[in-house]
Amino acid sequence: MDKQSYARYLLHLMNEEGANETDIEEAQFYGYFQMYMPDGTGVEATFEPLEDGHLYLQKIFQIYEILDSEDFNGHAVPGYFIGKARNVSDEVLLKCGRQFIQDLQSLLVEYSLKSGEEDLPDYLLESIEVRIVPSGEIDKIRHKYDPDLYEAISDLISEQKEYDEPIEILDEAYYSIACDYWISYYLQWHRYNLSGDPFAAYFNLYRQGYSAIFSENKLYIGT
Repeated sequence: MDKQSYARYLLHLMNEEGANETDIEEAQFYGYFQMYMPDGTGVEATFEPLEDGHLYLQKIFQIYEILDSEDFNGHAVPGYFIGKARNVSDEVLLKCGRQFIQDLQSLLVEYSLKSGEEDLPDYLLESIEVRIVPSGEIDKIRHKYDPDLYEAISDLISEQKEYDEPIEILDEAYYSIACDYWISYYLQWHRYNLSGDPFAAYFNLYRQGYSAIFSENKLYIGT
């Protein structure tokens, strides 16, 4: 099944018009996974045509597990998959943050060895402090993120993609889960043909209601 055939298959699942179009774009699937909120019932059909569909399915169920079904009993329902903040000890948060840093370091080292790329953020290969910030403070830090690091990760992933493979039609759908590319990378990691699972710790923080932002040679964690 090619990319456009898969797109038409997905439109049929959505009961959307346009299933006979010849140039269906990724943007048409923005918010696709929200269709199966809150428990993911029916989402398995999404991946049935794909040879490695079971791997995508295993990961995608994790985003439904973070939802609270009670949030869907009223007239207004969540538009994104957002974990509710839990009472997690600083010790656990620090351990998770350090694991994330270590896994990202391993990813960048692997990538640099494979590609010969030397223009990577130096500080990720050095010691990085993890800081826990009070509730509400992380949004102030979000605007001071380190663009070099985020661009390096984006470029790395882009080079590992096969843009003509069917799953690419869900690129916007994956992004719109949380409007977070790193969550998207975690849920699709096996397609990039890189070792490890470097965004697992990041997702673990996210599902417990925490954000993690790299800024000024530090990793900030907060709600």
